[in-house]
Amino acid sequence: MTKPISSQMYHFTQNNPEGIGQDSVPALLRRVATTIEELGQVEVYDLVMHNEVTDDGTDWPSITVYFDYTQADEPEEDEPEGDAPAVT
Repeated sequence: MTKPISSQMYHFTQNNPEGIGQDSVPALLRRVATTIEELGQVEVYDLVMHNEVTDDGTDWPSITVYFDYTQADEPEEDEPEGDAPAVT
C-alpha cells in the first residue's frame, strides 16, 4: 500500500493592475519579488507564468508562486529565555 502524501504547500497568483502597464513583465516580476519578501522566511518551489489576453487583445500576464514557510514553528516575537524576575 502506498503511503499518502501529507505535505502542504501554499501559493498565490499575482498580476499587474488592469490598465496601462498591465502587460509589463518587469513590473510584474518586481511586484512578485516584493510580495515574496513580505512573506518572510519562505522557500519558493516554483514560479509559473501565465498569459491572459483581454477582450481588447491586450496581454495580461500573471505569475503563480508555490512556496512553504521555512520557520513555521518559531514564535512571532522573541520570548525571554529562562525565568524573568517578578516585577513588584
